[in-house]
Amino acid sequence: MTDTQSAAVRNPFATVGHIVHGEAHVGRTGPLEVLRERVLAQQTAGATAIIGPPRIGKSSLAYHLFMRPETRRDHPRLLPVWINVRVRGSAHRLFRQLVEDVWDLLCERSPEVDARLGRAYERAVAADLDWAELQGEAQEFLRLVRRRDWRVVLVLDEFDAAREAFKSQPGAFQALREIAYNVDCNIGLVTTSRRELREIVDMADPAESTFPGIFRSIFLTCFDAAELAALIDRLPADGPHETLAGRLGELTGGHPYLASVLLERICATCRDGVPPPPEEIETLTGPMPPEFQYYYRDLEELLRADGRLRALLEIVLGPQLTVTPNDALHLLQRGLLRVRDDSYRAFSDHFHEYLALLSRDVADWDNWMTVERGLRDLIERGFEDRYGPDWPRELRRTRPKLVTMLDQCEEKMAREVNSFGSRASTRLLDFTYPRDLYDLMASHWDIFGRVLKRDRNYWNERFSLLAKVRNPMVHNRMSVVTPMEQRKFQLYCDEIREVLGAASP
Repeated sequence: MTDTQSAAVRNPFATVGHIVHGEAHVGRTGPLEVLRERVLAQQTAGATAIIGPPRIGKSSLAYHLFMRPETRRDHPRLLPVWINVRVRGSAHRLFRQLVEDVWDLLCERSPEVDARLGRAYERAVAADLDWAELQGEAQEFLRLVRRRDWRVVLVLDEFDAAREAFKSQPGAFQALREIAYNVDCNIGLVTTSRRELREIVDMADPAESTFPGIFRSIFLTCFDAAELAALIDRLPADGPHETLAGRLGELTGGHPYLASVLLERICATCRDGVPPPPEEIETLTGPMPPEFQYYYRDLEELLRADGRLRALLEIVLGPQLTVTPNDALHLLQRGLLRVRDDSYRAFSDHFHEYLALLSRDVADWDNWMTVERGLRDLIERGFEDRYGPDWPRELRRTRPKLVTMLDQCEEKMAREVNSFGSRASTRLLDFTYPRDLYDLMASHWDIFGRVLKRDRNYWNERFSLLAKVRNPMVHNRMSVVTPMEQRKFQLYCDEIREVLGAASP
């Protein structure tokens, strides 16, 4: 075995981030069967869209099924073409590349190509063709290919780029629809995208609304427990797989790319083929690899561009002010949400924590967050005036009953700093809850009572209700909160905002 081969065996995750295929491709049994049945098994191929968040395995799924040599061996009349829409840049270039690639494959697979097909190819790649002429010539070429009993499969990777690339050439979607839907041409058309096809078409040319109608959509989400276990089984030696599966599930939610990033780090530390013990694995997952940060930012940008970031924040963190059931269904279908204990959570515990961090940067996104920030500012000013910048230490000394709560806040802050580095909050009060805020103020009523204007019993009642409502709000379980309690929650928030406004320096 060469050194290169040995390294590959030692760390099967060394090329994480690249397309995964062959023996390295695990799971996705259901989607693979749907694709195989629609595109390869039928006499007439069906158009299929593979949809999912970034790096969920869309391109790997398509490549694994259609582009490997094994597929051509099993389907000797197959001509698979792979085109990255972002790279091609226009429908004109895309169609020309399709014709050229099909021709090259034909020449490789069948050295004797008849003259009529050769002439059709020459016409389709002529340099002076305009867009309308190219459509016609390409369709004629593909029609002749189909009549000779060849099956063309066209995989359009990164199809989201079509929303810009196809704007300059009217009829681009219709041209694709024609070569897929027309039984005389009938290529097997497969797209990979982060968005649904209808959204992509609407961004580019709403008039071509019939294009998505011929597609069957396959939504890829995170691996389930069995698929994640299969991924872990690619480790080169026996190890704490069961323990590892639980921890990877928490950190990645079964996201194949994020899980592979961590497995690559674990593999790189194997000694004599033996993975490190569980306690060492924990050190490898903190701080998080930079790939996590990059991925979360990509996901955040995608959600912002689609106008769904606020919906996700409201669903997983509350309160639900503008979000609709359709928003929840959309995010659940795309694997960005999961249901746990009758409530919605982000796809992983770690991403859930990232969203909590992110919510602090979204200005005034709901009434409660405004109240919460205002109370934290008030408390921080009061303690700094009394004790100075090192007020947490003095508070521990003078109010021992608050030590446990302050320690818990510091633990949460340390975890966030460990996971998110410079983006994390280093403000202790950012990790408090409504009851914590009241207890802090009640411990120094001589400071805060002057601002709040009422006695402790009055505010104890209000903060008890705020604490009661906020928890179901965060966990999307507002059904357990009565309409009266919801109205009181909003009234109490308004009351506190008035008090804070009057006390502003």
